Amino acid sequence: MEISPDKLQKLAKGIRGGEIKAFDELYEHYSQRLYGFAFSMLKNKEDSKEIVQDTFLKIWSRRAEIDTSHSLKSFLFTISHNLIIDLFRKRAKETEFQSYLKYYFSQNNSESAIMVEFQELNEEVQRLIAELPEKRRQIYKMSREDGLSHKEIASKLGLSTKTVENQINLTLRHLRAHIDSNSLLVLLFMALFG
Repeated sequence: MEISPDKLQKLAKGIRGGEIKAFDELYEHYSQRLYGFAFSMLKNKEDSKEIVQDTFLKIWSRRAEIDTSHSLKSFLFTISHNLIIDLFRKRAKETEFQSYLKYYFSQNNSESAIMVEFQELNEEVQRLIAELPEKRRQIYKMSREDGLSHKEIASKLGLSTKTVENQINLTLRHLRAHIDSNSLLVLLFMALFG
């Protein structure tokens, strides 16, 4: 059963104030839903359980940051999504996970289907990049295509490093908002290149 916005706001205030009962109630209402969310992307029970635990640990440790005027549910799922992306980044560097990916794609897709999906994804990313203001597009390409550091880009363009970071973050937000992240390939792309 969905919690009303008023009840969520009350829970947010309680958690922000350190009330264990409010935290327990949030866990009771959302732990299973978060597990389903994590499992839909990770396809692994243990990893999904760990994401749920880490999400609630983060909620508790960052309770002072909870903005009671914004959706606690959104805050919860954003933390969970970020933890999943972090896990993809970490796993993508592990040999065992790379073997799993090869197995996954060999079992679930033909090579040509993967190439078609990757090509479509790449075309969509290029289209979205083309929509960006010129300076932001230039900064993103220098970072992702030329492999320059934020400091190197800032130096070449006469900008502050912070400005470069902000422009790249705005670009990534734009990409995430417009790319459907239901496929494993998209999640990997965003985790590795986003």
